[in-house]
Amino acid sequence: MPGFSQTLPVTGRVVAALDKQPMPGVTVSVKGTTIGGMTNTNGEFSLNVPAGKATLVVRFVGYLPKEVAVTAGQTNIQVQLAEDVQQLNDVVVVGYTSKKQNELTSAVTVVSANKLKDVTANDIGTMLQGKVAGLNVVNSSGAPGAVAEIRLRGVSSVNASQSPLFVVDGIIGGNYDPNDVESITVLKDAGATALYGSQANAGVIIVTTKSAKQGETRFEAKISTGFRTADFGKMNLMNSNELYDYQKEFYRDYIVGAPDNSYKIDLVKFYAERPLSLRNQNYNWSKESFKSAPVYNFYLSASGKTEKNDYYVGASYYKEKGTFVNTNFERVNLRGNSTYHFSKKLDVTNNINLSASQGKSYDYMDVYYSFLNMPWDNPYDAAGNPIYVDGNSAFKWWSRDKINPLNTVQNSDHSYKGFNVNYDLGINYRITNWLTFASTNRVSASFDKGTNYVSPVAAGTYHGKGYIDELNTLNYGVISNQLFKFDFRLGDHSISGFVGGAFESSKNEYSGGSGQGLPEGLKVLSVASNTQLVNGANSKYILQSLISQVNYNYKEKYFLSGSYRYDGSSNFAPSKHYGGFPSVSAAWLASNEEFLSDNSVINNLKIRGSYGITGTQDIGASRYLGLFSLTTQYNSLVGAVPYQLASPNLTWESKRQINAGIDIGLFKRVNLTVDVYRNDTKDLLLQVSQPLSVGFETKWENAGSVINKGIEVGINSTNIKTKDFEWNTDFTINFNNNKLEGFPSDIVKTGSWSISQIYRNGGNLFEFYMPKWLGVDAQTGAPVWEKVIYNTEGKAVAREKTSDYAQATIQEVGSALPKFQGGFNNSFRYKNFNLRVSTYFNYGNKVFSNNLRFMMNDGHEPYYNQIKLPDGAKVWSGPGDTQATEPSPQNSANSTENSTRYLKDGSYFTIRNIAFSYTLPTAWANKIAMKGVSVGVTADNVATFSNFLGQDPQTTITPNSFSTPGVSDFKYPNNRQYLLTVNFNF
Repeated sequence: MPGFSQTLPVTGRVVAALDKQPMPGVTVSVKGTTIGGMTNTNGEFSLNVPAGKATLVVRFVGYLPKEVAVTAGQTNIQVQLAEDVQQLNDVVVVGYTSKKQNELTSAVTVVSANKLKDVTANDIGTMLQGKVAGLNVVNSSGAPGAVAEIRLRGVSSVNASQSPLFVVDGIIGGNYDPNDVESITVLKDAGATALYGSQANAGVIIVTTKSAKQGETRFEAKISTGFRTADFGKMNLMNSNELYDYQKEFYRDYIVGAPDNSYKIDLVKFYAERPLSLRNQNYNWSKESFKSAPVYNFYLSASGKTEKNDYYVGASYYKEKGTFVNTNFERVNLRGNSTYHFSKKLDVTNNINLSASQGKSYDYMDVYYSFLNMPWDNPYDAAGNPIYVDGNSAFKWWSRDKINPLNTVQNSDHSYKGFNVNYDLGINYRITNWLTFASTNRVSASFDKGTNYVSPVAAGTYHGKGYIDELNTLNYGVISNQLFKFDFRLGDHSISGFVGGAFESSKNEYSGGSGQGLPEGLKVLSVASNTQLVNGANSKYILQSLISQVNYNYKEKYFLSGSYRYDGSSNFAPSKHYGGFPSVSAAWLASNEEFLSDNSVINNLKIRGSYGITGTQDIGASRYLGLFSLTTQYNSLVGAVPYQLASPNLTWESKRQINAGIDIGLFKRVNLTVDVYRNDTKDLLLQVSQPLSVGFETKWENAGSVINKGIEVGINSTNIKTKDFEWNTDFTINFNNNKLEGFPSDIVKTGSWSISQIYRNGGNLFEFYMPKWLGVDAQTGAPVWEKVIYNTEGKAVAREKTSDYAQATIQEVGSALPKFQGGFNNSFRYKNFNLRVSTYFNYGNKVFSNNLRFMMNDGHEPYYNQIKLPDGAKVWSGPGDTQATEPSPQNSANSTENSTRYLKDGSYFTIRNIAFSYTLPTAWANKIAMKGVSVGVTADNVATFSNFLGQDPQTTITPNSFSTPGVSDFKYPNNRQYLLTVNFNF
């Protein structure tokens, strides 16, 4: 009959080319029609095809698509699909699932293990520095076991933690060893992070650990060993002769206001008080306190695949001796990953990570004295033992504080130890060809113990008494995610996603005590005879969530993704428990359009956009409650003292994020990614000032906003690629602008040493607030600051100089946050030789060099060692000295008070790492029963270029009780590291 099209069945079976196993869930469609279907659990399919000849298109994620010519009515067709190795490499773990690189609609950066392994460290943050656009990584301490501070796209909160959320193998939190890492995925915008809702305000870093890549068992062994040296930056201390000559300035004949000043140095008085013999007493305190220290890292792993099981086992041992005397850190880690394939439908994954660590920390004051004690003091006796010093010592001790830090270190102990265990259970059950149930669960526990002990024979506060303080911390919890995942294709349309729930609960238990009056040699709490104090606290945290995401893909050109998370947190009042966190993102893969399909220049072009909301409740439990402190006693009974005002309306701090991006690939050699973003954090969780009549200074409230706007650029290119030579370049840069809005009033926060920062509308976070230093009065040698004259309307109308610190105007003088930062990395390969050079740069932040208040103190502290004055610096010597930059020691009142005198430019450029390696030819390796052998040398923190005066300009950006963002203060110096590494594969 006219218009009637007869159809006939076509049947067949799809198997994997590698092992000939049937493949369920494969999409089979008739090219040019809407006819299609999927294979069943046995890999079989059946389609009704129009009479005549047709072409079947067979597709499955992770495999190369295949076209098969058939004739209507044909049966028992056998189709073999081969794995798409390139596509498998392009799979990116995002959120609770994974996507192909070309399906991404949000701002995501992936760093492979190959780009991480140039740096050997116990901290993944250190390894990421300079490798991800928008990721600001600061190594603010070189202490053994210290971890880097990480900030993504600026700082977006005042009180909540700004460290990104770490997700290990699909589950929030978790422990791992850097040697076990397969890749790192950094989720930047809300299109990617909103799935983590109230925990993703500072971004998300996903850690994927290693799994088997091949069938047979493969072993890898890595041995790294080398040493570290302390990097003091530009904090060059005076030696004995330099200090001797410098102190002559303290004896200049100058009495302020006297009519007969000669302004000459009174050498008679100077030699009487500073004998010439001091020139021969030259002890280098920092050199003796900080010495070269060894580093070791050993790693062994085994992995393999069978028909039923994929497995990976890794063991590592890391040890570093601190460059500061009597400090160290060591860690042992054991990881086992296993996925058992019970059937084509059911997989069960068991991952376990066990780690234990111990080490010795340090007392800040010991580092302090190691820099400030004078070179005229020798800390050792004739037998080479550190001598005891106090104010009653019969011998002359020149340094101001009668403390020998080497003796104190010898008679104190600041040790810590702990263990951590994580066990993950994952169940993956394919209900149908398009629907899967995925259950991921983790139980974890950790215990840490820290001890601070000072012997009664040590000088200082606890001499004759001794002191011990112990703190024990037990953390344990569970995380469970139950998701239904769907993934199906209808012709040119592909829909995937998931829906489910998540539960997280953790409990922290603290206990400890302290006391004095210890017998010499005993380090246990029970022997403390007085000033005994017991402390303890418990806290519990619960988070319940509903999670959902839908992804739509049309013709591999147009992508749309939406997610919604609904969190309930125990940190808020019952009426404020829940908050919703939606996101939507879209992308157009223009390079898949016909008009660009054969373009010789542009091989990839994608335009992306996203909007979403994340939040935070990370200020601790019970902030909404009215609390009483029960730590006092009255008449031998517990006394309750008001501690915190109730805030029943306290709710989520939320961040609204907008991102637009473009990905461009040129000549199949250059890949460019550009993102612009605006992140508005609203309803900040702040401690807002209260009227004095309330009886409390502050109360927790939601007030104010932090706005971050920025641009990120990432470029990676293959500059040259031949058989024998290859040169690749990675470049990243991020510009970020930070502003505050909606604050109820100006908030001046005072941190360490009364160094203030101001939070005000229109201002920046971590904005220093202090008088401006204008130098030295050429006629009097007095310090000079700026005084601003205001009219009756509060507008500045004039500026003048003043030598009266009380009249100096407190002003905003710069933020501790950089204007931009990034990395520039190059790798070269010539035959079997490889060279990688990684650099990092940071520009536009201010750092207050608090060290200089003590080490450039104009004679206020004549018994502290001093820093060598920089080129061009000169101490005032008499009236008309216009070249003077440093005040007269005789007329320097308040010269070391807070001012921009010690506020320095924190910009720097550092050669972060140089790694050189050689891979033995395969034939050579095979002769020693190895599949591969490589030998390499690395150098970390090779050189830093900066105008900053003081230690390394990398300074903490985390506010707490003991530190202020951007304040450098006698920190444990960062280290240069030199390692030899040998890697075996067999």
